[in-house]
Parts: sequence; C-alpha cells; structure tokens
Amino acid sequence: MGEKDLTQKQLAEYEDIFADIINVLLLDGKWLIKPDELKPAKRDSLYKDKSMKLRMQERDIAKFWEKGGIRLAFIGLEDQTKIHSAMPLRVIGYDGAVYRDELNALKPEDETEKLVFRLYPVITLVLHFDYERHWTAPRTLKECFPNIPKGLGPYINDYKIHVFEIAWLPDETNAKFKSDFRFVADYYSQMRKTGKWQPVPGKVQHVKELFELLNALTSDKRFIDMYTKRKGEKKDMASIALDYLAAEVETKVRNKERAEGRTEGRTEGRASAQEEIALNMFADHVSVDKIAKYSKLSLRKVTTLGKKHGYL
Repeated sequence: MGEKDLTQKQLAEYEDIFADIINVLLLDGKWLIKPDELKPAKRDSLYKDKSMKLRMQERDIAKFWEKGGIRLAFIGLEDQTKIHSAMPLRVIGYDGAVYRDELNALKPEDETEKLVFRLYPVITLVLHFDYERHWTAPRTLKECFPNIPKGLGPYINDYKIHVFEIAWLPDETNAKFKSDFRFVADYYSQMRKTGKWQPVPGKVQHVKELFELLNALTSDKRFIDMYTKRKGEKKDMASIALDYLAAEVETKVRNKERAEGRTEGRTEGRASAQEEIALNMFADHVSVDKIAKYSKLSLRKVTTLGKKHGYL
C-alpha cells in the first residue's frame, strides 16, 4: 500500500472528517450524520482469483452509521489519485461482499416482512484527488463493456459509482466543510485554478495527519517541515503555514539569483522575500502584529506596506 493511500486513510478515518465528507457531498452540508454515530466497519472481504486461490480485497475506509441502536447504512470511501478504468467492477465487488455478509447474518426462521428491519443499504463514494485531469474512466458498469451484443443491453443490470472530483468541487460546496478536510479541498481547488497554494486561516484539529497527507500528495517536504517547526504551537493554519510561504518565496529569490548569475543584492532579495511573505499574509487576513512577527519586518514597515497595497 502506497504512502498516499495510507495518509489519506489516516486522516479520513477520524469520525469528524468522515462525517463532514458525507454530510457535505451527499447531504448538501446538512449535519445529519454525527461523528459519534459512526462505528468502524469491516473493510476486507475474500474472493477467488483466476487460479481459484482465495484473495483478500480491502476497501480504503468503511463505517457503519448507527442511530438509536439501529444500523442505518454501511458507507465506504475509496480514495483515488489515479484514474481506474474498471472502478465500477471494484465497487460492485466491495458492495456485493457487504450485502453477502448481511445475508449470511440472517437466520432461517427470519420472515420476509422482517428483513426490512435487519438489512441496511451500502453506499460507496470515490474521491478523486487530481487537479490536472478530470475523471475520464467509466462511472457505470455498462460503460465498462464497450461491445455488448445487440439485444442484450436491456437485460444487463447497470451499477453506478459516485465519483467526486475534489479539485472541481464548487466554491460553495467547499465552504460547507467544517473539518480539516476543507484545507485539503481548498488546496486542490487553488492548485487547479492558479497552480499556487495560499493557506487559508482556520483552526486545524489533526495537524500531523493533515500535513502528512499534503506531503504525500505533493512530495513537497516543506509540509512536514512546517508541521515540525510549529508542533505544540497554536493550531492555526495561517500560522503553521508561514514557514511554507517563507521557504517558497526564498527559494524563488535564490533561483532567480542563480539564473541571473548574481552574487550581489542578496540583502535586497531577502527584503523582497519578507515583503512578499507579508503581502501573502495580508491577503489571508492575518493581523498586522502577526505579520510583523513572522515576516521579521518592523511594525511600521508592515503598516506602510499594507497601506501601499490597499490592505489597510
């Protein structure tokens, strides 16, 4: 299992993250599913491969939704950083295994009219993490069969999968996320639109897991660096990400100097980098005091800069 898969699962395994994803994507932001109503569900099931050997298939994340002692649904999440052309077949295999478990749990004496109280639906969401490419693979079972013999189509039961492209979620949808997942959705949205990430202010609950995920998705070690440096401090995204912004600007300045073959003007370069950091923080509505502290500019300089660019 790859690092990206593990870190994505690590964050979404938290009930507050899982509930937030479901409530926003399926229920339009209505807080219907509460974190304390979610229980861990069995993720693995067995199947036979081509040589008739038993193999195990495992979902990414799975939870039971239970309320008042009644199991209302089985909900699974599948995280995809790559397009999978046979995803409908995988999902129907996962879902079918859960329904088989439900049937196996029934007793012979169960009456048909009582089944409705014992069975529960299975829902699977596919979260696509890619800000450069849309999901172009099949979203239904029938789309996986391009050469269906004439006349058989109406008799082949279809099966639809629910793919959510995180980078292309509408801004109004992203605004409904209440958990740390809003930072993930915002990152993908910004990268798709501008190719750059500007951290948005807000409290982070699962700091380590969030930045490990961003590190794995982007291969940018600065995410881990800024978590390590700010570990134990106030869990505010705007503060935690200052090291990321500073490193980004300083790297650009150094690269520019190297490209131009300059060895002079480094003091000016550092000043320019500090001002850019300050302006990025102004754009994120960070207070003047914090901007002065983290950009290492004087309070007077920050105030002058803010007025010059229309922030104050």
